[in-house]
Amino acid sequence: MRVNKAPHKKSEFAGVALRVCLWVGGSISAVFLAGCQSSSYFDPTPLANPDNAIVYLYRPAATNPGKKPLRLSYPEVMIDGKSAGFLKYNEYLSLEVPPGKRQFVLTGLTRDAKWEPEDRTYSLTVEAGETYFMRFQVEFDVNNMSLGTFTGQYLIYLHPVERDEAIYQIRDSSEGQLP
Repeated sequence: MRVNKAPHKKSEFAGVALRVCLWVGGSISAVFLAGCQSSSYFDPTPLANPDNAIVYLYRPAATNPGKKPLRLSYPEVMIDGKSAGFLKYNEYLSLEVPPGKRQFVLTGLTRDAKWEPEDRTYSLTVEAGETYFMRFQVEFDVNNMSLGTFTGQYLIYLHPVERDEAIYQIRDSSEGQLP
């Protein structure tokens, strides 16, 4: 007596094909849903002292695809020579400062900083009761990179940003820890 095993192999193939389709479909759905995350909401910190100003210093996620530059590195933030904390990847600091000209330095030259690039410095004149936003942007310099080289090829900027632009970037960041 001869047993026909073809239907069994066919159903086995169909089962494997179904599992592959479900896996691929699930993966595509996961990618799609990750891209459609619900919007976060940025809730500004109220001033503790109305005679001061508030500066939001933030480091948004890098926009380049793939590996993110200096993701695990972070500088120490110094304001007028005093530590204001560390600015980590995709975080922001809410910094209350007295009015006047303030010197912001992001440095790796302190004991606890994990930052190798050169310092970034910006002077900002602030007024009492006002809110300011400064972005610390770190991206790969894709125009000066070759395949496989990811070290030392960075574009690093520290500059003020208009509120309407900043709130869309800062809302996807988490608040950093102040000292």
